[in-house]
Amino acid sequence: MPKLSKRAIESLRSDGTKTGTLYWDTELRGFGVRVFPSGRKTFVVKFRTHSGRQRWLKIGAYGPLTAERARDLAKIELAKVVEGKDPATLRHDLRNAMSVSQLCELYMEAASAGLVLGRKGLPKKESTLSTDRSRIEAHIKPLLGQLKARAVTRMDMELFKTGVVTGKTVRDEKLGPRRRSIVKGGKGALTRTLGLLGAIFAWGIDSGHVEQNPVRGVRRFADAQKKALLTGDQYRALAEALHALEQKRDRHGAPRHSQIGIAAIRFIALSGVRRGECQQLRWDEVDALGTCLALGETKTGPSLRPLSQAAFAIIDSLEPISDYVFAAGPEQAGYQGLPGLWEMVQKTARLSAETAAARCRDEKPPEVGPLDGVTLHSLRHSFAGVAEQLGATIPTIAAMLGHRLSGVTGGYILKRKLKRGIETANH
Repeated sequence: MPKLSKRAIESLRSDGTKTGTLYWDTELRGFGVRVFPSGRKTFVVKFRTHSGRQRWLKIGAYGPLTAERARDLAKIELAKVVEGKDPATLRHDLRNAMSVSQLCELYMEAASAGLVLGRKGLPKKESTLSTDRSRIEAHIKPLLGQLKARAVTRMDMELFKTGVVTGKTVRDEKLGPRRRSIVKGGKGALTRTLGLLGAIFAWGIDSGHVEQNPVRGVRRFADAQKKALLTGDQYRALAEALHALEQKRDRHGAPRHSQIGIAAIRFIALSGVRRGECQQLRWDEVDALGTCLALGETKTGPSLRPLSQAAFAIIDSLEPISDYVFAAGPEQAGYQGLPGLWEMVQKTARLSAETAAARCRDEKPPEVGPLDGVTLHSLRHSFAGVAEQLGATIPTIAAMLGHRLSGVTGGYILKRKLKRGIETANH
């Protein structure tokens, strides 16, 4: 049999054996091609391990692989044998190795059992676990789930970055009555998901499931979470938009928008609480005598929050119809519609600005609304900025926000100080 070349391989025929007829290459020992009765031809390698066991390894099918490329691949596998390795066992182990999806599942099981520590060495809170699950299902599994965890490369991570940023994982699915699954991509989503993915692989290394962390060294975009501080005009636009939504009625005279949700947004703006803290606020956490909140579960643990008279008045106006202050829905649990309602607030403010501009013939309609780019979390940052402007100290603001003194309070008011300094310099 001559050297296996394109011409030689195309002339080969099967002798009818079901397992295929073997033809060996005269140049590279152990390299051959198996010809089946159907005409299909497959490149193979036969070798003996250092322990003396005979092994077979399939290289690939002729057609997709040329004879020369198959020979090069065979040389790589045979070189592993010389190094004392068993290419067949390595391939078997890789084929049966844990996928990224399976690694994520094991990580979440460990995290749910309190075995994965988060901030300050404490187990992750349920809200954090919920966010982690969402990011795994929304971005990690669709783009990386089928890959073997041990085989994920830097190139895979770069493709993952491109996929999330360009919106390959974006979706909007209806899950049932008043329930939707909305997944958004973008640079912010990528940065936070990479942080989680890096933690999963780091845990995988500690647990012996993987040997390296492919996320380490991957460059990330700056996490540009909206931290805009509202101006006086924006606060006015917010108040007017909430009032307009509060007054809207359907044809039966019932409120068109959730009055509980509107009250919740007002409370966030006046108290600086986080969205989740507002949604999950319970009546037994409200101290009417001390006009404060005694929160049992927050990102920094138990927290005592003083309230202004205006913020407390919002709570005081609500009926305690369930354990939750901002109760809504058939189960009277914490109101969950804040993201959608906030979008309606932004739209209402935008339309109001356009209407005002239309009344002034010389004024061009605004390209963006007064609350576009502002998030519910921006209300928390702005609360801190206003408090600092009124003379509150950083420890006082930290207490109102529920931050630890060594925490991130300074970052909440830094923009206000920088902005003020720039304005002073300009004058």
